[in-house]
Amino acid sequence: MVCATAYENRDHTWVLRPNQSLSWSEAKFVFMGIAAVLLTIVTSFAVLGFWPILPFAGVELLVLGLALYLSQIRGHDVEVISVKGDTVAVEKGRGMPQERWDFERARLQVNLQPAKIKGHPSRLILRSVGRQVSVGDFLVEDERRRVARQLQLSLGDVSPGVPAAQAGAQG
Repeated sequence: MVCATAYENRDHTWVLRPNQSLSWSEAKFVFMGIAAVLLTIVTSFAVLGFWPILPFAGVELLVLGLALYLSQIRGHDVEVISVKGDTVAVEKGRGMPQERWDFERARLQVNLQPAKIKGHPSRLILRSVGRQVSVGDFLVEDERRRVARQLQLSLGDVSPGVPAAQAGAQG
């Protein structure tokens, strides 16, 4: 999560990205390492006559490769929230913004909805005049609360002395 702020004109921009623990080259290295170990073990068992495990090992590698690939693709998601003048813009996309929502700053509500099921994450909803967009779904709970609080402060929805938990419940 990145927040760039221009205090002199009260314009704010938040660039939200998911945490990506592995780079693409590191993910390929991990996959090849696991594949090498698995194929060594499977080959040993196949030589001993347990050849029926070969297709299962292939399926395991396919599922692992797919999981790593999808994880890497999701790691390129980006959300940009810009507060400029009387407009709040939300842009979402993969790699670069591909969808855009514009809201009037005066009518925008920032709502941090608590989870309906215990242990599930809350949802950060930006809502105005019958339109809404969910942002920060990939953030951890503390980051989502911090973004909600910063958005509310930039819109003038709460006073600086209100704790983050109470600020998230307002809106």
